[in-house]
Amino acid sequence: MKHSPIYFLPLLLLLLSGCDPEVKFGKRIGGSWNIAVQETQVINSDGSISDERRETDVGELTITEPDGSPTYLEYSLTLTNSNYRWNFLPFKTDDTNQRVFFYFFFCSDILGCDWVGTIEENLPDRQVWVFYRSTTGSNGAPAHRKTTWRLERL
Repeated sequence: MKHSPIYFLPLLLLLLSGCDPEVKFGKRIGGSWNIAVQETQVINSDGSISDERRETDVGELTITEPDGSPTYLEYSLTLTNSNYRWNFLPFKTDDTNQRVFFYFFFCSDILGCDWVGTIEENLPDRQVWVFYRSTTGSNGAPAHRKTTWRLERL
């Protein structure tokens, strides 16, 4: 019995194409996460660092895949020290899965409302994300606020 190579072509293409890394990461990161630790520091213009606070069990982050959107995921966030809730807002990672983008985090305007973080640890059940935002230091000079989230899968 002879096999025609035409039957193997679709299988070969499927195996070689794999899956888009962003889609794989989106499926892996989907679900509910406990923000187990939140550490906040201020990096002053002179290079000094002042620890502001360290909190545990800060809230819950849920990332879902909406119907019909191959580009964005959605996030819902509940923080234990806030009455405000973020519900079903766009969430995305960059092409290399090293950055996370929380759209409309600080406000509902197009500019200046997003929160972008760097993924420093990327494991299926544990993630560490770091965010920077401009602020004013203790001496009144411009500074950066560094917020670190240590996430654990629920």
